Amino acid sequence: MSKRAMGTLLCAIAVAAFASLAAQAAGPEVKGGIEGKVVSVDANKGTLTISSQGSEKTYTVTATTTIVGPRGGIVHRRLHDPRFHEGLPITVVPAGDNATQLLLGVDRKAAKPGDASAKPGTNRASGFRGADSAKSEEAEEDQDNEFPGKIKSVDADKNLLVVTLLTGKDRSFMVGSEAKLTIGRRVSQKGLSDPALVPGTSVAVVTEEGSKKVKEVKVIVAGAARRGGRRSAAGVRPVAPQ
Repeated sequence: MSKRAMGTLLCAIAVAAFASLAAQAAGPEVKGGIEGKVVSVDANKGTLTISSQGSEKTYTVTATTTIVGPRGGIVHRRLHDPRFHEGLPITVVPAGDNATQLLLGVDRKAAKPGDASAKPGTNRASGFRGADSAKSEEAEEDQDNEFPGKIKSVDADKNLLVVTLLTGKDRSFMVGSEAKLTIGRRVSQKGLSDPALVPGTSVAVVTEEGSKKVKEVKVIVAGAARRGGRRSAAGVRPVAPQ
């Protein structure tokens, strides 16, 4: 291969690598998701309005809608969570006018106390508020202690479980022998050695509040979730195949 051809090849590789890093920096790409910013939310009516590409759209948030925080944890307070404020980056995975998943982003332009641009007060009925401090948002994220996703890898010898979260990011969990493992409604005594824990399996990892220590790993059984239209044993919708 000539030096010129080699130089061209190396340049192409460098461009491809740069493009890959740029895509990662832009954030996870959610299949079928619509990226936008929160305009308004009404927790009582179960509706969320976002702006995306110059237009606004209102979605209905039902009991089966999975709401996930920036770190991939389930938002237990749902639309009442005070992180829902005007301008918050969000990704909506729609099914018609309904939202099947809401993925909250990080508001890096959170207003500082005393900023005149921030809207004062909180509408307690809807959970809607003006922008709050980043410190407060981090404290709220710490309450998101249930992480749904799909198993990427399991190493029982190292007590290591790697899960691809709904945000598209991989997260490693150290699962000690004291952690509970449930498969549907069945409790397993095999820990990470259980044959049910294989790559691609839908799970929800539950940590202790305010801690990274894993207290339970729930294997989500899709059949149980479909019965009667109810949620799975893990309290979330089974992860859709990629």
